[in-house]
Amino acid sequence: MTVRIVPGEIAAKDTTARVVLPTVALPKFAPYERVAETIALPARRLPMHKHQASEVFTYVIEGSGTYEVAGSPIEPIGAGDARLLSAPSIASHAISPEKGHSIRYFAVVANLAANDAATVKVQSSRASESGPQADGTAVTRLVGPTGPLRSSAGLECDALRFVNDGTSFRRVGHGTIALCYALAGRAHIDNETIEGGEAAVIANAAGVAIQGEPGFRAMILRTPGTAGPAASPVLGARAPG
Repeated sequence: MTVRIVPGEIAAKDTTARVVLPTVALPKFAPYERVAETIALPARRLPMHKHQASEVFTYVIEGSGTYEVAGSPIEPIGAGDARLLSAPSIASHAISPEKGHSIRYFAVVANLAANDAATVKVQSSRASESGPQADGTAVTRLVGPTGPLRSSAGLECDALRFVNDGTSFRRVGHGTIALCYALAGRAHIDNETIEGGEAAVIANAAGVAIQGEPGFRAMILRTPGTAGPAASPVLGARAPG
């Protein structure tokens, strides 16, 4: 098993985004193309932009605004809302803050087989958080077999929040690669410390133990993959930051 902690970097072109992939420390981690947390402000609206051969998952952490896909009606979104854009062919979308407000969201772009004849699809949900679990966490299932959204790229995603001190064992699975992005607080993942704005990239593991304290929040991602010492950058413990 390999676990590596990677610090987020403030994007050079967009100072409102904290990116953990691609960065100097983690330039590649297939099938993920980009993993980032963004705060969109009324004065710094993000323009409509294109995706192709990609699946884009967006989860609103705080605030409110609108979600728009070219050719479709604009939809209001707020904290707890999720969107999954499957774009085998070209699709454009944008997230904008509500007037006078900001919106903070987490987004993942994953590889998807290109197919210019395939239909672009958007799924939406407002999933509910579970009650406190015995391990001290509350979980929101977002994407995957137990969540409301189904990914064509095989992506699974949960939002994890520690309401009490505890240790939570999270499934990864051999043949699967995983990424844990810390939204807030501090925890230990198999003895490696992770804090808000950092990510743990995980490969070759049946699962990992997350020892957290109240207030620790994280996004847990899993996808099928073959990452390993020869195929991925997940080597050593902590990337320089």
